[in-house]
Amino acid sequence: MLIWDRLVRSWHWCLVAVVVANYWFLEGGDDLHNYAGYAIFALMILRLGWGIWGRNPYALLKSFVPTPAAIRKHLVELRAGLKNHTAGHNPLGALFIFFVFFAITYLSVTGWLHEEVDALFGNDFLQNSHRWVSDALMIAAGIHLTAVLVMQKLTGTPLITTMITGKR
Repeated sequence: MLIWDRLVRSWHWCLVAVVVANYWFLEGGDDLHNYAGYAIFALMILRLGWGIWGRNPYALLKSFVPTPAAIRKHLVELRAGLKNHTAGHNPLGALFIFFVFFAITYLSVTGWLHEEVDALFGNDFLQNSHRWVSDALMIAAGIHLTAVLVMQKLTGTPLITTMITGKR
């Protein structure tokens, strides 16, 4: 069964590459860092559009809204040892996805404001919050990778392979 279409998989791996490059290898404020920030924002717009108007039911934002009730149910099932093989994101994964969407948007806006609006250049709040959110995004990415490995082990679902092939 096809879970992740080519656009979602390409988007995911492009986002990983550009975020890692921007955080670990490109110097903040340099042109390449700024261009990578624009690319990340463009990726975000593409994914939001696909999440609203796309044809893949598992990629539609409305299909994985992480409600408190869904999160509680998921945690109860995990504690009970139930192997939940839902297609798409589980509620905790969905919560992560929405955090990533927020973080990317925040980083894009604060980076643009800091670099392009002369009155805000050197603004401590923008600089510090941009750095804090980028650090939080890297921490979240580490948690995400760990959670994928743990859930793959617990459920036997080939999550990493699915993000490469799209099929489960």
